[in-house]
Amino acid sequence: MRPVARTACTRLLGLRLTPLYGALVALLTTLVRTFPPHLRDELVLHNSTDIANLSSGQLYPLLTSALLVDGDIALGTVLLLTILGTAEAYWGWRRTAVTYLAGHVATTLTVFALLLLGPFHHAVERIVTTPDVGVSYGIVAVLGALLATCPLPRRAGIAAAVGAMFSAVFLAAPTFTDLGHLVALATGLAMGRSVGGSARRRTARPRTPLGTARIEDSPPSPTS
Repeated sequence: MRPVARTACTRLLGLRLTPLYGALVALLTTLVRTFPPHLRDELVLHNSTDIANLSSGQLYPLLTSALLVDGDIALGTVLLLTILGTAEAYWGWRRTAVTYLAGHVATTLTVFALLLLGPFHHAVERIVTTPDVGVSYGIVAVLGALLATCPLPRRAGIAAAVGAMFSAVFLAAPTFTDLGHLVALATGLAMGRSVGGSARRRTARPRTPLGTARIEDSPPSPTS
């Protein structure tokens, strides 16, 4: 157990993205909540990926919305640190950042399209300016990618259980946020399977270094 514990401690101490991002989100969210209510609400709306902002062509909320937590800041920070920390320890900070941002942005745009074109368009008028900020889309996307790549026993069953949980929450009281969590999980699973498949293909085809000839593949000598 000592080598395992030593390796885990080394990886946790080597985290770069997760503690910085978690501290930034917690700091900004706490700071914004100290503002007067009207200023706080205006700031959240300006950085929200709601239908009004995206329809008007404001794309910066696709990034800035992931800097604020809407809800329990303690729970959001714990989930962020746990899931992102696990991903960073397993993948490294670059792939974790790409997966998180891609999952957050892709999920937001997919939900936006579903609300405008899908079966939920009848509810658009009621939620056109509903604030939509937070880290949950990115976190769920990273979780899905982890479930698709980590060498866990029965990971397919775990992924199915997580999907069933999000589906049950959505069916019990459908909201666009719960829809987003389902989309984020599917997006993360797809990204994880794609990257994992590419990695398996690369490792399955070892390349022979240039300039190196195998003796058994060389043509026979005419004098032999």
